[in-house]
Amino acid sequence: MTRTAQRSKSGGKGLGVIAFLAIGVSLFLAIQYFGFGTGASAFVQEKLKIMGLSDLWYSALYVHIAGGVVALGVGWVQFVGKLRARSIGLHRTLGRIYGVAVLLSAVAGVFMSFRATGGWASSLGFLLLSLAWLYTLGQGLNAIRTGRDLAKHRKWMTLNYALTLAAVTLRIYLPLAIVLFGMGPYNVYYSIIAWLCWVPNLLLASWLLSRRTRRSR
Repeated sequence: MTRTAQRSKSGGKGLGVIAFLAIGVSLFLAIQYFGFGTGASAFVQEKLKIMGLSDLWYSALYVHIAGGVVALGVGWVQFVGKLRARSIGLHRTLGRIYGVAVLLSAVAGVFMSFRATGGWASSLGFLLLSLAWLYTLGQGLNAIRTGRDLAKHRKWMTLNYALTLAAVTLRIYLPLAIVLFGMGPYNVYYSIIAWLCWVPNLLLASWLLSRRTRRSR
């Protein structure tokens, strides 16, 4: 097997893992917040009411979750090369759906960040995540709409989806932290996870893009 074939196979496995985690977390969030007959949504709504959240914050939360569920669920499909080559129309349609979902979720995330659990450190972490999410989306769309630059479009949307996957890494780190440290220092490690859930994702995606560029040269 050639190195190119090995890299292609390895990349396919990586995307498969990402797809599995993204779909799993999107389904989990959909059931948790919207219920679908499970009663989970009623439990969450009651919990939020006990917390005394305003109707605006409450609405923003559900917009944020709904947008995140859609973005997680369809975003990974955009990186399936064979599907993209076979149907560019589908790629564009899913891209529009993904873009709207990210836009709504990120704007709601900016609003929500000011009431984040864990104090100012968490608020700043989630605020910068939402702003970076919006910025990379804007750059990705601008690259393809104005300059028809496919390389830049792919680069920026890769970084954008790495930020979308913060929803996955957050839900990996948080249960681990609860198991390891208990609920006592919850606010402390939550404020750390507010950064840990997205900064490493962004750095890893940047490194992978840089490595791919060096290999192509």
